[in-house]
Amino acid sequence: MVKQFFKKRSKRLTCRKKYKIERKVREHNRKKKKEAKNNPNTKSKRKDVAVPNSLPFKEEILKEAEDRKRRLEEEQQRLKDKRKKDRQKILDKKRNLASLAQDAQKRTEEYERKNALSGEELSAALTGGKPVESSLKAYYKEFKKVIEAADVILEVLDARDPVGSRCPQVEQAVISAGANKKLVLVLNKIDLVPKENVEKWLTHLRNELPTVAFKASTQTQKENLGQSRGSLQKTTEDLLKSSRCVGADALLKLLGNYCRNQDIRTAITVGIVGFPNTGKSSIINSLKRCKACGVGATPGFTKTMQEVHLDKHIKLLDSPGIVMATGSSDASVILRNCVKIETLPDPISPVEAIMRRCSKQQLMLHYNVPDYKDVQEFLSLLATKMGRLKKGGVPDV
Repeated sequence: MVKQFFKKRSKRLTCRKKYKIERKVREHNRKKKKEAKNNPNTKSKRKDVAVPNSLPFKEEILKEAEDRKRRLEEEQQRLKDKRKKDRQKILDKKRNLASLAQDAQKRTEEYERKNALSGEELSAALTGGKPVESSLKAYYKEFKKVIEAADVILEVLDARDPVGSRCPQVEQAVISAGANKKLVLVLNKIDLVPKENVEKWLTHLRNELPTVAFKASTQTQKENLGQSRGSLQKTTEDLLKSSRCVGADALLKLLGNYCRNQDIRTAITVGIVGFPNTGKSSIINSLKRCKACGVGATPGFTKTMQEVHLDKHIKLLDSPGIVMATGSSDASVILRNCVKIETLPDPISPVEAIMRRCSKQQLMLHYNVPDYKDVQEFLSLLATKMGRLKKGGVPDV
């Protein structure tokens, strides 16, 4: 039994060893074939069959073989070029080079169009670069809302240029809205002009409409904005130069009279309209004595109609500033600060308007520049003095 057991065991071990050796041989042959396949130097080259010299027409046969070989090489090269062209077409299609070229052309036309803005597109600068028609329609829509909802309309004028900041279209819209609409002129920013000029302008404007002189508060605090009482004749120069509001009591007294004329038990709605940056929101804050509306130095800060309750009898409506004057030139609109300066398509024209109004000696002394011939030379000298230079030292006019 023992001998038989060991005999069977030795037979099994022999079979296992034999199987392992065969497996190693197969793996070795597989690796060798793989290396030979990857290494082109080890590939067996097909040898050309030698043509014996005794064969008749040996030269013709060799020539025919050469021609056949050449034609085969040309065919292979043609197929290779064709495959290359097909791959290039596929790549071009993936990259979509045609659409990229069209997009580049479109961007070029857009850039040229922006650099060649016409006079009609100046109104886009009034709205911060938004589309012209949509923005102006939106602002005019808010203006119409204020006119329709208000019982009394305050047209805010700049004391530095009352006639230029007065808009006949606004006054005509108020008159055509109904006989019960009341229009009042508010001469704002009286601290920026001499007191005698303000009194003469009040006398002139009061021949047509009720007019109130006003100076909005310039305090930066959110609440408890200061107000001073008294008429314009009793107002001192120090009070005008201070940050307190002047003229609020006269305006509130006028609105109170309109309240009593309507009905003491009903409230009136007061709409405030005017050119951009004339101080409409600042007037509301000064009357309310707190920061009820946002204000900013740039025109177009107010975008929509805002409603502020002054007391139980008076409700104020703030409107965005719009330019409706059709007879004004582009430069005059810009000089009234009705346009955002950083969005101007052509900043040269307002500079020309300023230079026509001022003497050359005043500009040379104020900006400390030498004598110049025209606007371009003046701007070049000013840019050089301020260090505003482009690449290569070219003045950035």
